[in-house]
Amino acid sequence: MGADNAPLSYRCSRCGNTFKVNPGSASVCPVCGFNCGPDKCRRLETSDEGY
Repeated sequence: MGADNAPLSYRCSRCGNTFKVNPGSASVCPVCGFNCGPDKCRRLETSDEGY
């Protein structure tokens, strides 16, 4: 099984907020409204798996 279903989060370059992104929808920061993208905000691979 791959990590294709791992939640993807962005850290907003403008305000520093971290938020989850739904694939196929706009990656807009809910705090400041900055439009994030792979080239603008840092992508964080968040895993819900516990080790």
